[in-house]
Amino acid sequence: MEKPGNTKQRKGSPAPAQPQKGWITLQTGTAVITVVSIFMAVLTAWQVIPVRGWLVGLLYAVLFGGLIWAIFFGMRFFYKTFR
Repeated sequence: MEKPGNTKQRKGSPAPAQPQKGWITLQTGTAVITVVSIFMAVLTAWQVIPVRGWLVGLLYAVLFGGLIWAIFFGMRFFYKTFR
C-alpha cells in the first residue's frame, strides 16, 4: 500500500499534460500576419478607390488590414485565457 504523500508515478497513471508548442514561432507568425494585412489593405484600397473615392477606399483598407490584427490578437488572448 502506498503512502498518501508518495509522488511517484505508477506505470498505468497518465503523465502530466505538457503545453503544446505551436507549429510556427511567434516571430514567424507575426511576420506572416504583417505581410497578409498589408497585402489585404492594398488589395482592398485598389478595389474600392475607383468606385467610392480615396477617403472611403483608404478607410476600408485600414479597416480590413486592422481586422486581421484584431483577429490575431483576439485569438492569442482567447488561447492564453482558456489554456
